[in-house]
Amino acid sequence: MPLGMKNNIASINAINHLAKAQKEMSDSLTRLASGQRVNGGADAPAALVMSEGLRAQIAGVQQALQNTEFSLSMVQTAEGALVEVSNLLIEMRQLASTAANEGATDFGALISLQFQIRTAIEGIDRVSQFTRFGNKHLLDGSQGATGTGGNEELVFVNATSQTISSPLSGYDVDIDEMPLRASLIEDLDDDDASGLQITLEEEDGAIIRVRNPEGASALGFANRLQRAAFSANMNLDIRYDADDEELTIEHREYGFTKGFTITSSKDGILVDGPFEPQLFLGQDIEGTINDEPAEGDGLVLTGDFKNSKTSGLSVAYLGDGTGNAGAVTVAQNALKFQSGTSADEQIKVALNSTHSSVLGRGVDNTSGFENLSQIRLTSTQEAIDAIRLVDEALDQLTSMRGQLGSVQKHTLETNISVLRSSAENLTAAESSIRDTDMALEIANFTKNQIITETAAAAVAQANQTAARVLRLLFSNNAHNHWSFFGE
Repeated sequence: MPLGMKNNIASINAINHLAKAQKEMSDSLTRLASGQRVNGGADAPAALVMSEGLRAQIAGVQQALQNTEFSLSMVQTAEGALVEVSNLLIEMRQLASTAANEGATDFGALISLQFQIRTAIEGIDRVSQFTRFGNKHLLDGSQGATGTGGNEELVFVNATSQTISSPLSGYDVDIDEMPLRASLIEDLDDDDASGLQITLEEEDGAIIRVRNPEGASALGFANRLQRAAFSANMNLDIRYDADDEELTIEHREYGFTKGFTITSSKDGILVDGPFEPQLFLGQDIEGTINDEPAEGDGLVLTGDFKNSKTSGLSVAYLGDGTGNAGAVTVAQNALKFQSGTSADEQIKVALNSTHSSVLGRGVDNTSGFENLSQIRLTSTQEAIDAIRLVDEALDQLTSMRGQLGSVQKHTLETNISVLRSSAENLTAAESSIRDTDMALEIANFTKNQIITETAAAAVAQANQTAARVLRLLFSNNAHNHWSFFGE
């Protein structure tokens, strides 16, 4: 290499390596101080894009987790209030059963029982009116599905969070088959009734055995059977037409599951064979809602859960003919909880009203009670009908609690578990892309520190080249000077 003075190539090269080493050492210090391998786009453009996307997703998952936990607290608050309503309904059933015990209950006791049951109804209404989560009412119907039937024969009973709001004209309800009560209507004269013994069993209910003495009349047998059924609180009506010599045993409720079994001691009397139990069943209503399939249960039609619009919609038909029964109008106000990171990840929860004017709807009864708020205990018949309405209210409330429990366990709690797992895994993925490997970075920093010190020494050494040239020039000038004076 020629010895030059104008350009110190060795020094420039050493300076370049020094600058590179200093930059690497500075970058290592930044990574060590921040704990992140990627601090800007220049560090790793592709990694930055991936990690920023993961960061946004992690933030969304964490917020969704907070939303779901908050939603779970709201649902638990509503379910806790429903427990108290259920307790009040159970107490009301006890009061109605006491009032139905005509033989041991006088008028004064009925007045006392009536006062107690009105107080219980007021308690249910207070729970419905004042149960809140923050400033949001939960059980007054404002956070659920509400509806009305188009006429007196069509009664809106219930709807779920999956039910879609109807148009102003409502959803048409068409009846294909009318519901029937389980019933037995058979001839019974005095000769048949003499010495007759039957066993009468209500489905999932009480069992009674009644024996008519030899020579006793058919009317006497019917009276004995009637008293025994009443004492056992059986949900059966027993009548005897003395003119036509005809005995009627009929279940008070409609439906396939509301039946009874009779076993007779005489061949061909009331049933076909002696001591052979014969089952009598009713029939559920059949029909459609908005031309979508519906399942019948007694008087109530409920839209199939697969229906696009009427899923879970329940209506009761109290009319006496098939065909178009009218229309039911539905308004859906179910709560919507944001449970995920995308806009369409929502959980719907319908908190229907527990007001007494809403509970117990759709029960056909002799006293003309349309809902729980109207029940009275001033007579035995009213007490019996009150029991039926309270049972229907308990079924409605149990359904609500079951739906809320399912939402808590299988939706909200499951979503919380999934979100926690997702947050953990996404954080691990983002960490693997962006976080600093401290051991590796300390090794790099140490290496760059050594290179920086070495490069600095090399720059100093390279700068000595110019000094050598200068000394050579000075040395040459001095020699020429002394040679001049010597001559």
